[in-house]
Amino acid sequence: MYSSNKIKAAGAALSVAFLFAVAFASTAGAGNGRPFGMTPQQWKAEQVRGDALNRYYRLGRYSTASTQQDAARAETVRGEALNRYYHLGRYAVIEASSSFQWSAAGIGAGAMLGAIILVGGSAVAIRRRSVGKTSALTTT
Repeated sequence: MYSSNKIKAAGAALSVAFLFAVAFASTAGAGNGRPFGMTPQQWKAEQVRGDALNRYYRLGRYSTASTQQDAARAETVRGEALNRYYHLGRYAVIEASSSFQWSAAGIGAGAMLGAIILVGGSAVAIRRRSVGKTSALTTT
């Protein structure tokens, strides 16, 4: 009994220690603004590379009104092409269908015919067996 209490106390202490470790590990890299595991030189190089890519592709502070309009127009043209390809929006193909489902009616009629044949055959088979086994009535 003493060892069971000791095991429970050790388990509780380990659980609390694990929760503290997780809480402090997630905030450890947040203090200096760079990702965990990067040296300051690596972080600076990553920022310079990102800035150069933004300048090259005219993103962020390097974007102009015309590039934003071009991007919006490209997105619209892409959306129209996708709608045309997948028959969505104004390109949707709507088939005129009748309200009566002939395929469902055919399946139902076939199932009903099968049930009638099964029940009728069973009734005939049972009746033929019982006809030869009638007993004579006796009065006392």
